[in-house]
Formats: sequence, C-alpha cells, structure tokens
Amino acid sequence: MPVAGTLRAMWPALTIVLPAFDEEDALPLTVERVRAFLAAHVADPELIIVDDGSRDGTPALVDRLAAAHPEVVGLHLDRNRGMGAALQAGYAAAQKAWVTMLPSDGQIDPASLVQFFDRARRTGADLVTSVYRNRRYTPYRKALSVGLRLLTAAVVGTRARTEGTYIVRRAVLRDLGAKSDSFMLTLEIPIRAKRFGYRVETVAIDVHPRVAGQSKAATPGRIAATFRELVALRIELERERLRR
Repeated sequence: MPVAGTLRAMWPALTIVLPAFDEEDALPLTVERVRAFLAAHVADPELIIVDDGSRDGTPALVDRLAAAHPEVVGLHLDRNRGMGAALQAGYAAAQKAWVTMLPSDGQIDPASLVQFFDRARRTGADLVTSVYRNRRYTPYRKALSVGLRLLTAAVVGTRARTEGTYIVRRAVLRDLGAKSDSFMLTLEIPIRAKRFGYRVETVAIDVHPRVAGQSKAATPGRIAATFRELVALRIELERERLRR
C-alpha cells in the first residue's frame, strides 16, 4: 500500500484498537503494518488487539503478539459479541491521549492516519471521522449505505458523516458515554460528539482489498438492528438533554 503522506512531526500519544473476529490469516500482516506505522509516526504508541470470541487460531495469535511486543496489549471477549463490544473493551483499556480503531483485515492503511493527525492539528478538532473516496458499491450496498444515513438524520436529527475509522481524544471519548456494543457504535460516537458541542472534522481516505479472509459486511438484519438502536439512542439523548 502506498504511504499516504509524511508527518512533519511525531504524533505525541496514540492507542490503536484492532477488533479481531476469526482473523488469524489477516492479523499478522495487519499488525506488522500497524507496528511499523506507530514506530515511525507516534512518540508514545499503544496497540490493543481485541479477540472477539474467535473460533480459529486468533486467540493464541493475539497472545503471541502481545508477549513479543511491549507496545501490544491483547484482550479476549468470552464470546463473539460484535465489533462494537470489542471496540468498547479496547477503548476502556486505552491509555494514550488519542484513540483510533482500524479493521484487522487490513482494508485501511495505517498511513492514512497522517491525514487525521494533520486535520486535528490544523483545526483543533476533538474528533476526526472519515469517508471513503474510492469504494465502489454494488447497487445493493449503496442503497443500504444511503438508507442508513437517511435513517440517522431522520431519527436522531444529526447526520453522522462517517464510513471508515476516526481518531478521538480519549478524554472526549469517555465523556461521550457511548453505550452501543454493535456496529452502531461507529455512528453513536460522532452523533454524541456533535450533540455535546465537540469539534468534529472529516477527511477522505482510501479503502483497500482485504489482506485475507472473508468480508463480514452489513446485512439487512444488521441494518434493522441498527435502526432499533438509533431509536433507542434518540430516546437516550433526549433523556440526557433533560437531565443537563
């Protein structure tokens, strides 16, 4: 993968969380790339790999990686609980001033984070989200994506402009109190950030083919579950507004 840019200065402190479910084939190369990026661009790095109840060799691989590299932390969920739950576990354990997530399948080049760093520095943003500029959607996937954005705006009243990863100040992430244990977490974080008045910026990044394994893409059932969570989030946000 091409390097996305050159950092003019090291980023001070960053935790990268990798949620991993049955990713034993993709994880070694992804971790190698992430570690190389952290060594080159982050002064105080941390990499947390969260095994989401994997059924293959991922749990043992996570333990080996954590034992071999001091900046790597391995966590295990007792069963497959979904991407949001894995991220929540990683975020709770994060120790650095800024936090981000990357997929374990290698579809997002760690070098893309350079754009997030630069945008945060220039604007003073508390959260930088991303959209994909090169993803080619099938008509089915495009309909699901557009429908989800419309549902978010209609139900919550805020458009969450995010498709890929994001970086967020750890103190802000904890203040947001995001609760979702599902895919909905990636929407809940920017929705809450905007509602709470934090500065949110967006960058465009490229998405790449998986390193290995099969896609665990969105399904109609997953979208339906997200809609139910959007409604629950709207109710929760209104309760929080009344309490403030």
